[in-house]
Amino acid sequence: MSKLKKNPFEIFGLTPQIVKELDDETLFKLIKGIYKVLQMKYHPDRGGDARRALELNLAFESINYEKNPQGFLHHKKNYIRRLSRKTLRNELDRLESIYRKHLYQLEIIKEKFWNYLVGDFPLTKKPCNNNLSFKLKIFDIISYINYSNIVTFKKRNYFFKEIYISQGLVIKRSGINPKPILLKNYHYLGSVKRDNLEPWSIMQRDFMEERFLLKNYLGRDTFIKEVLILLNPEVKANCYVFFYNPADPQKVFLEGVTMKVEEITPLEFIQTLQLSREESSDNGNTQPETDLTEI
Repeated sequence: MSKLKKNPFEIFGLTPQIVKELDDETLFKLIKGIYKVLQMKYHPDRGGDARRALELNLAFESINYEKNPQGFLHHKKNYIRRLSRKTLRNELDRLESIYRKHLYQLEIIKEKFWNYLVGDFPLTKKPCNNNLSFKLKIFDIISYINYSNIVTFKKRNYFFKEIYISQGLVIKRSGINPKPILLKNYHYLGSVKRDNLEPWSIMQRDFMEERFLLKNYLGRDTFIKEVLILLNPEVKANCYVFFYNPADPQKVFLEGVTMKVEEITPLEFIQTLQLSREESSDNGNTQPETDLTEI
């Protein structure tokens, strides 16, 4: 006997929803009525399609509730499963549509937040509440990755620096250049918890003297895509800190990891400012990094 390729209920034109809603006896009465009508049309003696008539016979035998109740229940159960699979597919399609919509909205939000962030730098003054300024002790993680294998132990302090932030002003004092420098047009963007980011995978990179080097900055678009959603305006320890210079709008600078954060008074900040060079750096961190191999 030939095997059916379709579920018998499907052959009789019934949907999984109808099969599910009707009780067994009512469903079988419906099947018998449909079977009689279709056989009148497809029976070979009436000039019908012999193959179609045979398919109807096989389908009816397999779900003849009076003679084969187990087969009836078996095919009914399998056919109703299609309803759940279809429902699941519809739900997955719906969720995928929602996901695409939310992803699109997220990209718009990121772009708008970036434009707000660098417009007049409203978050630059955010950490400096109550007329307080901040002194950050920072570990330069990028320089450490690039040069830790060639810098002598005695000069490891070159990987540490201090950054002072107060009301939109930024002063930097590095181990390489211990004299404080006022960085004009250099703005604090925010911080990201160290556990939430692996920056070396997104930093710009370069090959120099057959060595692989990471830059101390990443592209603006990469920052918006990978970092912006994690950004926190507060200044905290054990965080990556990011800065921006409008003179170089396609770059966002990573100064390093905050090892210690101290609140200082505006007077202390001014005293540090007075020690800075008379001619401040106009380019912030856009100047080339000092090569530690030459130290």
